[in-house]
Amino acid sequence: MRKRVIMLGTIVSLLFSACAYGFAAKEIQAAIVLDGANIEACAYIYGGDVYLPLRAVGEALGYEIQWSGEEQTVSVSRPGENIVIDLSNDKITADDHVYYMGGDYSAKGFYGGSVTIGDRMYMRADFFSDNLGLKVRWDGQNGIMQLESVKKNAISIKTVKEASEDDKIKITIQYPQIDGLADKTVQDSINSIFEKSATDARNEGLKNVEEMEKVRASGYTGSPNKCETYFDYRLKYNQSGLLSVVCMDYQYAGGAHGLTVQSSHTFNLKTGEEYQLKDLMKNDADYVSLINNTVRNEVNERVKEGTLSENKPFETIRDDQDFYLADSAVVVYFQQYEYWPYTAGIQEFPVDFSALKDMLKPGFLVS
Repeated sequence: MRKRVIMLGTIVSLLFSACAYGFAAKEIQAAIVLDGANIEACAYIYGGDVYLPLRAVGEALGYEIQWSGEEQTVSVSRPGENIVIDLSNDKITADDHVYYMGGDYSAKGFYGGSVTIGDRMYMRADFFSDNLGLKVRWDGQNGIMQLESVKKNAISIKTVKEASEDDKIKITIQYPQIDGLADKTVQDSINSIFEKSATDARNEGLKNVEEMEKVRASGYTGSPNKCETYFDYRLKYNQSGLLSVVCMDYQYAGGAHGLTVQSSHTFNLKTGEEYQLKDLMKNDADYVSLINNTVRNEVNERVKEGTLSENKPFETIRDDQDFYLADSAVVVYFQQYEYWPYTAGIQEFPVDFSALKDMLKPGFLVS
């Protein structure tokens, strides 16, 4: 995906903070069905986000859920898997990958990764899809939240980490490396793309230091803060021989605030081919009009709800439109300032697979 110009600035606390807080369940309450069986707990849709009860769903999947009041953590574990939710620091550790619960923007604006209703802890649906291998689908006609276990690709994913800090820059980098593909050439090719993205982020941060030093040498003293680079990733789709990963590159180099550029990579794990959005579609499919209408309708809803203020009218997706695959949808997204103000963050718009089923190329396996 193409790189955009990084604008300079400071970290907005909204981007890297999420909190567990309670809310009145004032919107939609739904029954939960997991792999055809009823769960004795409810799901909630709040502000457009789906929240699921952690213990009820986790235990139904065979995970052991343990709460530590002293450390303010919840562990979710079963053989070979260990996830720790740190409520004090708003972090999730999934095996060796550490990330903030609010490390990206939700489609409707930021609400946080966890909430408390009564004596139950609820996590936003992306926690379950990203970490527990669940496909979450809202059946509005019947008022049921349908959860389906997904068979993941037979690969393992290791997180490569780098952290350093001096008086000029703080660098925090995490990127994925996959293992387990039969074709090691394909595996190495995919891994090199992730590594290059992280290297580019690091180099951009170091270049920002050089530019800041030049500005300070000229006598400017307006920004006392050091530069910062924060690069991280989320695994969004890992099934049917496809892998879709989102990367977030935050840069601060002085000024009012920093900027995050989101990129994404969707691979065929057999051939190593990286797909653009148009590669998924039949040659005669008018998918552009369908996606444009979906985005326009959703923008209108968000403006009406007050979760988005329109900066300039949305026109159309690009030929090289940014996208990723989720468990139930193709998700298109737009960078900060691309259409909406900085405070809107990175706006994402899911387009359900069912709406695209007649447009996808034969044999392109999405479910």
